[in-house]
Amino acid sequence: MSVLSAIQSKSKIMNEIMVVVGGAILLFAASQVEIPIKPISITLQTVAVMLIGLTYSPRRAVESHLLWIGLGALGFPMFYGFSGGLHVLVGPTAGYIAGFVVSTYLMATLREKLFLKGWVYEALLCLMGTGIIYTFGVLWLSYLVGFSNAVLYGVVPFILPGIIKAGLLCTGLQILRHFRHG
Repeated sequence: MSVLSAIQSKSKIMNEIMVVVGGAILLFAASQVEIPIKPISITLQTVAVMLIGLTYSPRRAVESHLLWIGLGALGFPMFYGFSGGLHVLVGPTAGYIAGFVVSTYLMATLREKLFLKGWVYEALLCLMGTGIIYTFGVLWLSYLVGFSNAVLYGVVPFILPGIIKAGLLCTGLQILRHFRHG
C-alpha cells in the first residue's frame, strides 16, 4: 500500500467518523429545541431524524442514532431537556427513540435503493418515517397508558406539526441544493 493510498484511506475513515459524530450532535441539539405549544411541547428531534434519513447512508444513519442513544444511556444529557440515563430508554419516549432508528434506516435505504430524489419523494419519505416513529411510540405508550391515551396524547397533537416540519425540511433541502448546484 502506498503512502498516498494509506493517507486517503485514513482520511476517508476520519470523514466517516465525523459524519456519524455530526449526526449524533444534530440529534442532541434538535432534542433540546422546544417549541412550547399547549398542551404538549414540540421538539425538533423528528426533523433531525428526517434530515439524517434523507442525507445519510443507511449504515451511517443507524450509527449516528446508536451513538446518540449509547451516550444517553451512559448518562450523558443527550435526550430532551438535557436528560440522560437508562430510565429514559424505558420511559414514555422509549418507543419514539426506537422508532427514530428504524425510521431513519428505512428512509435512507429506500432513498438509496429506489433512487428517490425531489421534493415529492422526500416528503413522502418523511411522512413514512414519521408514521414509523408514531407507530413505535404508540406501541410502547400503549403498554404504559393504554392504546386510546397513547394515540390521543402521543400522536394526535403531533400530526399537523409533523406535516409542517416535513414540508419545511424538504423545501429547505431543495433550496440548499439549488444554490449549491447553481
